[in-house]
This record gives sequence, C-alpha cells and structure tokens, in this order.
Amino acid sequence: MIDLAAFPHLQTVVAQVLSVWPEHESYIEARFEGDGHDFLQRADEFAALAVTNMGSDIRRYCEDYRWMCEEFLNEDVFFVRHGRYRLQTFAEAYEQVYSNADYMARYVHGILISQIIWRPHALAFDLFRTEFLPGIPEGGNYLEVGPGHGLFLYFASQRPLGKMEAWDVSQSSIAETRSALNHLGVVREITIVEQDVLVAPERSNEFDAAVISEVLEHLERPDAALRSLYSALKPGGRIFINAPINSPAPDHIYLWRDPEEFTSFVEGQGFEIESKHFLPVTGHSLERALRRKLSVSCIVIGRKPE
Repeated sequence: MIDLAAFPHLQTVVAQVLSVWPEHESYIEARFEGDGHDFLQRADEFAALAVTNMGSDIRRYCEDYRWMCEEFLNEDVFFVRHGRYRLQTFAEAYEQVYSNADYMARYVHGILISQIIWRPHALAFDLFRTEFLPGIPEGGNYLEVGPGHGLFLYFASQRPLGKMEAWDVSQSSIAETRSALNHLGVVREITIVEQDVLVAPERSNEFDAAVISEVLEHLERPDAALRSLYSALKPGGRIFINAPINSPAPDHIYLWRDPEEFTSFVEGQGFEIESKHFLPVTGHSLERALRRKLSVSCIVIGRKPE
C-alpha cells in the first residue's frame, strides 16, 4: 500500500475506506500512483476539512461511498448494454433521487469521499483551487450552482470576495451544504437558495465568477443552464465548468461522448475557452478511456467576452 504517512488526513480517510471496503485497495493504489508532493499536500488540506466535516460519522460516510460506487456500477451495466443513460428526464431524476432525502444524504456523503479517492475528482478540485480561484478579482461576486458538499464554497469563502450565492434543486443537499459550512467555521454571509438554474429569474451582468461542477450532466437542457450563467456574468467574467462524458450515474441524463464535443458545446453558448483539461477515470490513459467509452471529467474554464 502506498505510504501516506506524511499526509495524515489522507491516510485517515484511506484507512476508513479500507476498513469498510478492503477490496478497494488496488483501486486506491492506482489513484495515488505518481502523485507529486505538492498535489498531495493540497489534497491533504482538503482531506483535513473533510475529516472535520465528517467528525465522528466518518465511517458512515465511507459506507455511503461504497454504497454509491455500487449504485454507479448498476448504472454502468445499463450503459454498456444500451449505450445510453438509464434516466432520460429531470422528472425521473427528481422522483427517484432528488426528492428522496435519505438517498440524497447518502449520495452527498459518497461524493465527498470521492473527491479524495477518485483521481479525476481530486484533480478537478485542485484545478479549481490553483487555476480558477486566484483569477477572481478582489471584491468580485461569486455564484455556484449545485454546491453539494460545500468545499468549493468553503475555499471561495476564504478569499476577499464580494457577494456569494449558491443554488441547488434539493433541500436535503442544501442542508448538507449548510451543515458543512457550519462545521468548517464559515461565518461570512453566503446566500444558499433552492433554485433550478433552468428556471432561475434572469440575472444580468452581476457576477465576476460562476462555478457549475458535476451539474450539467443532470439536466435535460444544459445549454439553457450555461446561457443563464452567461447572462449572469459580467463581461470578462469567468466560469469553472466540470462535467463528465460517458459517465453513467443514478441521476445523469445528458450524455456527451467526446471531450471536443463538450468543448464545442461550451463555446456554442458564447464562452471563450481559457483552458481545458480532460481527466480520465482512475487507472486509465485518456486514449484508453475514450477507446473503451469510459468516464472522462472535462474541466473547462471559460470567459464571457468583454
């Protein structure tokens, strides 16, 4: 097993995951293989916050992570057989997932652990911290859609920003976000509201930065969501977008099959591409993941033209 002694919070999470899922060891070995010290240090800082948030419930979070992975495996079987995601409409996802408070709580718990254990999730969050956040101007207004586990909001709250706002369609997810921010000692005002980005009241030239991570694939009209955020951004405002391709999950609806298809989709909503990163599923090269139609996280940092 890889030695994480220099990174005690990562080590704590990994040990807890393996205590409930020892068969996951080879996957975890692949996840940390080749990681540099600086990246591991930042990942350990993230893990420290996650451990603080989980408190004495860390084992339950790890159990929910295993449960989530098994749910994803069932969706993957359907995807391989049929070449599409099982759910086709937001109404189905809302009925089966978002309106189920117990299911959503377990799901959010699992996603938090995946931010540490899944390499693409860890790399995506690191890009948010190192490439996107430093570019937000002091006093800039920040909007996030789908705050989930709250760690994006937490790191943004540590910067000298102006207004901060977040939208989510699930009350149980909002409760998890607020609980996390409370556990992490965030005291500055953050407006968190139950709001569907597809039917949000029009906001115009109001925000300097927007974040929509692991949300677009949950929507029937991701184009309308990005256009809403395009309108909400000031000219020159930047957006951090993270969406996977070929990634079956219990509530994924919209399927992109190629990274360049996704990049073209973002450009089609009016954004200029500042940078893009394609992160294949743990243990695979990008070429192999695309050949086998495996999940690839597509990170795009875009800008609204001035």
